[in-house]
Amino acid sequence: MKKYLIQTFCLFLCFALLLQGCTYNGKLKHDVYHHQDYSDKIDARVLVISDKYYNSTVWLDQDLIYSYNLNDGLPTEVADALSTLFTDVKVGEYKDRKNYDFVTEIEYEAHIHTGPMAIDYEDLLLPYYTDKPILITTLKLTIRNPKTGYAVARYSHSSYHIVPTFMRDPGLFAAGLVSVLSLGLLSPLYIQVRGSKLRRTLERGIEYALYKNIMAEMNEDRVNFDKNKLIENTNTRVDDKYLSLMKATVYITTGEGIGSGFFISPDGYIVTNAHVPGRNRDVGVVLYDERNILDKTEPADEPDPDAIRNKMRFARVIKRNVRRDLALLKMEGNNFPYLTLETNHNNYMTGNKVVAIGAPRAIEWTATEGIISAVRNDNGREVIQTDTAINNGNSGGPLIDLKTKKVIGVNSYGRRPEAELEDLSRGVEGLNFAISSLEVMRTLGVKQPFNKQDFADTADVELPNVPQWQRNYVKYNED
Repeated sequence: MKKYLIQTFCLFLCFALLLQGCTYNGKLKHDVYHHQDYSDKIDARVLVISDKYYNSTVWLDQDLIYSYNLNDGLPTEVADALSTLFTDVKVGEYKDRKNYDFVTEIEYEAHIHTGPMAIDYEDLLLPYYTDKPILITTLKLTIRNPKTGYAVARYSHSSYHIVPTFMRDPGLFAAGLVSVLSLGLLSPLYIQVRGSKLRRTLERGIEYALYKNIMAEMNEDRVNFDKNKLIENTNTRVDDKYLSLMKATVYITTGEGIGSGFFISPDGYIVTNAHVPGRNRDVGVVLYDERNILDKTEPADEPDPDAIRNKMRFARVIKRNVRRDLALLKMEGNNFPYLTLETNHNNYMTGNKVVAIGAPRAIEWTATEGIISAVRNDNGREVIQTDTAINNGNSGGPLIDLKTKKVIGVNSYGRRPEAELEDLSRGVEGLNFAISSLEVMRTLGVKQPFNKQDFADTADVELPNVPQWQRNYVKYNED
């Protein structure tokens, strides 16, 4: 009898030790979204894509204890919500998208934040401060026209929920008490109870995001989904006035930041600020005629002949001067539209109307007008002061004289607005600077017509450290 009890205890101990490593693998439930249909549904077929764009599993902790499978429950819940507004909604694979009027792409993130946090609620005037663990979920939906590849509308909502804890939840308290009394042998019970409560919290967050925010906004945007009122060409730019200038301006990305630049020769030489490429030897370049205004249809590693996307080219940094914040790039190709540099600073006349072209805040090929406010000496470097709006992303783009259509400067930096509501005297606006084209010629040694024999097609080997503030989209002077 004694031997039997010892064997039983050993088996129980081994089983309990195995359970100690237990994890919770949850799955979102179906049929969670329960809300009334809108009275006047939109007559359209919508496909909710279930095999792309979002991770099939979300982990809520660094120890990888709590995981949740999204493959079935998430797209089904989104489809249930959309079916309250559209007449025909299905969940399916990406390959079937051509048979529908619209497709819905899902992005979803979830994680637990620990430590103090300020939460901005829409119905609260001031942020809500808490030090309790918070489950943060973000649901994003992109509605796309599958025939053109352009996004019709995007919706996003983040939800914040206090995580159930041992002291605040009766169920967790009971499971935790059992775990303690069993000396930890039944701790997997606590993991399973907590995991199921987190799953229900995830489901509530998704339902809340859909019902409270996304579907209400989508209903107000119903004109976007009316097939009789759709804009034929979603790319609605009308750039005739500045078209030639836009085509000679490029969008630059490094993976660390973005900026602008412009061609100075038909064979691919580009001028920009030195802080745009930073210490990178190669940068990505997008041309005006190869852009996609809204976004990509496909990931870059999955080519699709029907896709509309930014075509990314690459350029090599062949010369840069970090101190004077200028760089020269070279991109392969010919017959590029280019701009002419105005190197006679007697033509930088105060009051002349100018336009800056670039990508402020990554909004590509934006034009802003202003005037030349003054020409100044910035520690031995000639700069043009302008009230033209220059923001993050304009760096390296051209400042162009509207009368001559020549580049008078390279947009470089500005004074950051600092005004507080109670002290408007501190605010600074319309105080921006471009490095003059004369400095481009002096610093980089470029002349037009451009002679490529003057430059080796390699970047400088030794470069000084580029400060972090120079890697930003636009450099700001704070003093």
